[in-house]
Parts: sequence; C-alpha cells; structure tokens
Amino acid sequence: MTFDYQGYPLEFLQKQPCKDKSAHLFTLLYKFYSPVTHYHYILRAEYHEFDVFAIKFYCVKDKHSEYKYSKIVNKGDIGNILITCALAVPMLLIDYPTASFAFAGARSIDFKSRKVENYQKNQRFRIYSNIVAKKFGNKTFAHYEYEDISAYLLVNKSAANIDEKEREIVAMFAANYDNLPDV
Repeated sequence: MTFDYQGYPLEFLQKQPCKDKSAHLFTLLYKFYSPVTHYHYILRAEYHEFDVFAIKFYCVKDKHSEYKYSKIVNKGDIGNILITCALAVPMLLIDYPTASFAFAGARSIDFKSRKVENYQKNQRFRIYSNIVAKKFGNKTFAHYEYEDISAYLLVNKSAANIDEKEREIVAMFAANYDNLPDV
C-alpha cells in the first residue's frame, strides 16, 4: 500500500480540558467524513505534558463503545482515513511548533471469532509505522518505534536533547496509562 491518498478536510469541533490531574492536559477534537464508508470519524489530538500529542481516531458510530479504537469498520477507504489523521500533524505544528506526536496501534478485536490481537507489533502498528516513516521525514522529527507495545513516537528536533526528550515522554506515558504493557 503506497498511501498516496489525499485524505479529507478536518473540521475543528472543540478544545476539551482534562481535569483528571494526569499528564493529559487537554484534547483538540476534529471530525471528518468519508464518502466511501459513509461514516463520520472523530480525531482526538490529546495534548500531554512534555509538549506531546497522542493522535487517536474512531468511527462516530462506535463512540460509546469501550472498544472504539479496536473495532474494524471494514468498509474500505483506510488509506484516506489514515492520511487524514496524518494531516493533523502539520496542522497542529502551526500552533504548537515544538510539539512531538505519539501514535499507538490498538489491538484489533474480532467479536465474531472471539479473537484479540496481541500487543506486540499488531496490524495497526505495522500500518501506522509504515505511513509515519513514509510521510514524515527526519528534518523535523526523530523517529522511535516501540514494537512491544505497538507505538510510534515522533520527537520534535527542536528539543535541546532529543534522546532525553524521548525518555521523558515514554516515562510520562508509562506513568499515566496503566493500560499500557510495560515499556
């Protein structure tokens, strides 16, 4: 898959403060529509301490499901949907020029066959890491892959010490998200 897709326009919805006293400070919510799947999607850009956004998305029809990030819509158009999520990065850099970005591939859950994908190098991670590596060069970001937890981190090179920034971000996520396997 080449991922030479155009993606869809993102429409800003709102900024939601996070008041749970975690490292998650606020969320910027966007929506977009796929004319192929005929579904609306929500993109969440969750801003955390250490100037890092976690980019997440889900299909609006699944918004009340605790598995909304793990469900597979399976209606096609994955290329445009994922490129739309990638388009959020340069857009966010306008207002947050020193921001870093994190992506995690949620484990797929197949309710019919009762199968749950492993954490390690899952299907979504393999696709996301392929897109991120191709769409974001090394000029602005240092790239870090965490295959054991299916996560990818783009550390903004504006940081004084990129490796230290990476360690701080990883430690922050590990301390604040107990649903992550050991990092």
